Amino acid sequence: MLFEAPGAIATWGVVDVSNYKEDKNRRALARVGKLLERYSPSVLILEDFEHKPARRGARIKRLCRAMLRLAEHRGIEVRVYPRAAVNACFRSVGAKTRHEIAQAVALHIDALRHMLPARRRLWDPEHPRMGLFQAAALAITYYTLAGAEEPP
Repeated sequence: MLFEAPGAIATWGVVDVSNYKEDKNRRALARVGKLLERYSPSVLILEDFEHKPARRGARIKRLCRAMLRLAEHRGIEVRVYPRAAVNACFRSVGAKTRHEIAQAVALHIDALRHMLPARRRLWDPEHPRMGLFQAAALAITYYTLAGAEEPP
């Protein structure tokens, strides 16, 4: 997800590499590289993928590390926030769960309202669009901690 300013989304999307048995990271990293080249963002923001309670598989950790190296190589500032920082940012509006945070994001960013997935039932997999809301929540956290935006 790319923001031009607090609350102003330039573009968004979800990359699906699940159909590829091999080279998922290479394909995803190539896509990230194209996006960095096309849009020249000033900062890359990721959720912490290394430390507990983050539960990322080895492949995703390698991908995130490669994304960090790619951004740093291009002179792009990198910020990594733990889930606790995002939760703290949204605590003021009573959002505790991932879905409640997604609801708060949808209220804060009008362009995402129509994309909010239904609440996930315990036995359902997470909806693919939840990643968009997680990315937006990270951006809101970044802008809030930078003092560029009031908390949601």
